[in-house]
Amino acid sequence: MSSPERSRAELPDGEGGDPACWMHRVCQECGRLADEDPPTRCPSCGAALEAL
Repeated sequence: MSSPERSRAELPDGEGGDPACWMHRVCQECGRLADEDPPTRCPSCGAALEAL
């Protein structure tokens, strides 16, 4: 006998993992992903990163 499937609403929150989108951390100048969140400056080229 298999256990009944749980809907997404029944799954516990806060299980960790990566965010769904990291686009706010991508440098528009060179394309590098910033190391910090929220990003302020690109660690590679030094360009200012805008907060979304």
